[in-house]
Amino acid sequence: MTKKARQETDATDLKFEEAMAQLEAVVRKLEAGDVPLEESLEAFEKGVSLVRVLHTRLDAVQEKIEELTRAEGEVRTKPLNGE
Repeated sequence: MTKKARQETDATDLKFEEAMAQLEAVVRKLEAGDVPLEESLEAFEKGVSLVRVLHTRLDAVQEKIEELTRAEGEVRTKPLNGE
């Protein structure tokens, strides 16, 4: 198994909140800018993997919410910011 595939598999085993916390840690590490290039690349790859997993989970949740809120064949959704 490649390193990338292993990272994605590891990320899919995490709870949403755990994956988000790991992503935040990766971002802090990269923003600090005091890590070697190779380590930065590994952190970036892990971050991309975590973003993909989080995005997939959010899409699944959105689909479930839309399924639960269907009324007469229409989906009634509102923006989260109340607009």
